[in-house]
Amino acid sequence: MVSTTEFKGQYSLPSKNSPLNQFEGVKTHLYRLGSEHENGTLRSFAYSDQGSPSLLDTIILSQWEDFAWKGHFGYDVTACNLKVIEGGWSFVVQLNDKWNSCVLKEHDTFLGPAGCLKPNCMNSYDELLLCISQGDKDIPEVVPSTKPPKDGLLLIANAYPVEYGHIFLVPSAINQLSFFWDKRMFSLVARIASEVNSAAFRVFFDNCTSTMPDCTFFQACYFANLLPVESAPSVAIYDSKATTGVCLYEIVDYPMKSLVFTGNDVDTLANFVSEVSLTLHDNNTAFSLLISNNGTKVFLFPQVKNLATGCYLSAWECGGYFIYRTKYDFDRASETEISSRMASATLQDGAFEDLKNLCSAVADDLIM
Repeated sequence: MVSTTEFKGQYSLPSKNSPLNQFEGVKTHLYRLGSEHENGTLRSFAYSDQGSPSLLDTIILSQWEDFAWKGHFGYDVTACNLKVIEGGWSFVVQLNDKWNSCVLKEHDTFLGPAGCLKPNCMNSYDELLLCISQGDKDIPEVVPSTKPPKDGLLLIANAYPVEYGHIFLVPSAINQLSFFWDKRMFSLVARIASEVNSAAFRVFFDNCTSTMPDCTFFQACYFANLLPVESAPSVAIYDSKATTGVCLYEIVDYPMKSLVFTGNDVDTLANFVSEVSLTLHDNNTAFSLLISNNGTKVFLFPQVKNLATGCYLSAWECGGYFIYRTKYDFDRASETEISSRMASATLQDGAFEDLKNLCSAVADDLIM
C-alpha cells in the first residue's frame, strides 16, 4: 500500500482520496519529470519560496516518513550514534548493530536476476514508495495509482537504512535495459538528483560488489553534512568547459584513489560517466559512484577486492562514512584503521594512470 499526501502548488497532484488501496499488479504514484533542460543546463522545480523544498523532495520524504510511521523499519536510524573521527579526513562512523548489508535478498519476490522488477509480482507492497519517469510537459506532474512505465525507476524504501531517507532506485522493466545500466538510466538518475534539489541528497551505485553481484540498482539517502571525500582537495585532469561543459578532477590527499566528473549538462555528463563505467564493467573492474551537488558532480571510486575480507567497499564507505555493529569497534574506530581499509581497496598507481588516460580519451570523443 502506498499512502498519499496532499501538496500545494502549481502542479498536477493526487487528491487525498485517491484509491491507492486497490492494486492491479504493481501500482503506485508516478512522478513525471518536467522539461529536462533550459539553455542546455539542468532544471529543478522547487517551490517559489526561497529555501522551500522541491515537490519531488517533499513527496519522497513524506512517503518515506509514512513508511516509518507504520513501523516497517528495522530501527530508527536517526537514533543511531554518530561521531566524527579525529584527524585530517574527518571520517564519520555510525554505531548500528541492526544494519543489514544484504537487505535486497528480502526482495527476491519482486526483483529479477538483474535487480529489475518482475511484472505482476505483487498485489501490494509497502516498501514501494513512488515511480519516476521522464515526462514531456513543461512542469512535473504526479499521477496516482498507475502502473509503473517501462522506462521508469521504482523508489523502494530500504527497511535497514544507512541514513535518513534511504531508498533503492530500481529499473521497472528489465526488457527496457541492457544487463548493465546504460546512459538513459544514468541520465534519469541525474535528473532525479537535480529535481530533488537538496544539498543533502546523495545517490550511490556499486558495481560488482560482493554482497549483491550483477544487480542493476542505485541507492540514495540524505546526509546532513558533506561526506569527507566531498571536502577533499582535487586537481584538474581534463577541462572542457568551453566545448562539452564537463571537467575531470583527481582527488588528492585522500586514502583512496578517486576521480570527480562535473558538468551542468545532464546528457553530456551521463555520456561521460557511463562510457567510463561501462568500460570498467566490461574489464571486470569493480567500482562505486557517488552522485552529489544536485546531479552535477559524480565521484568514481575504482576498487580491487580486499584480500583479507574478500569484499569491496560500498559507495558511502568510499566517501568516508562507515557503519560499526559493535560498540567495541565503534569506540576504537580510528583514522589509521579506516584509511588502511580504504587503501587496501584502492587501485595501484599504474592502473589508476590507465584509468585517467581512458577518461581523457572518452572526453576527447565527446568533443568530436
